[in-house]
Amino acid sequence: MELKKKISIYVSGLNIVEKIVLLNIFIYLFPFLIKTILFLFNVKGLSFVNWFTIDADISEFILKPWSLLTYGFIHGGFSHIFWNMIIFYYFGNILLNIFGERLILNLFISGIIAGGFTYLISYNIFPVFRGVNSVMIGASAGVMSVLFFLSAYNPNYRIRLIFFDVKILYIALFLIFYDIIQIPLNNSGGHIAHIGGAVWGYYYCFKYNKGEDLLDPILNFFKKQNKPKPTNTSNSSKFDQTRIDQILDKISDSGYDSLTKTEKDYLFKVGKNKK
Repeated sequence: MELKKKISIYVSGLNIVEKIVLLNIFIYLFPFLIKTILFLFNVKGLSFVNWFTIDADISEFILKPWSLLTYGFIHGGFSHIFWNMIIFYYFGNILLNIFGERLILNLFISGIIAGGFTYLISYNIFPVFRGVNSVMIGASAGVMSVLFFLSAYNPNYRIRLIFFDVKILYIALFLIFYDIIQIPLNNSGGHIAHIGGAVWGYYYCFKYNKGEDLLDPILNFFKKQNKPKPTNTSNSSKFDQTRIDQILDKISDSGYDSLTKTEKDYLFKVGKNKK
């Protein structure tokens, strides 16, 4: 079997969370390969990564508006991408088991964009940033949107931290507080974008619980499909929210493998219905 086909089969078997992680890793490694090739051919002074980073200067941003999304797939160092992808993989798969792939993709992408907008607006309205040349990279805003969506949906969900359990709500509050106090100290733009992604994730969950996916109107417009709007009862009438929360608590306490076949099937049906 040729390599291309093997890769295709492997990728097709991944879920959306794993595909996003793999894409980020590939994009992180790709510039190193290009730099090696340029070095071997003695090509100097050529940098293409800058075309995908987001600039706080509006005059620079309008020359590459796509950077509002692409900055979220560029990382500055190993620890940067490592922790972003570890956190996204963990919390993303929790959401995936409940809501399905479409929500994860919508939430991650829109969280990156929300973080980018927050960064741009902040650097152009607050006097402290006047005259500051700044660029930003990283998927942290998208990761924060996933984390805060989950904390808003089930704030009592418990995460095992080495020797003790802690509610996801407390983790979310700690991270947002940390970002706020770090703004005057270092990486102001990054911390501001994190806050933008977090607020977006919380708001996204608030609307989703009312039966509205914020990106559906946009996606349906581009697909040119006339789909009926979701209602408050379309999904909630079929599934018992209390039972879902009980299953989530069981996963938090004992892991996914502790679920019975019936519980796993129930979660699968919920996730499939949410796609």
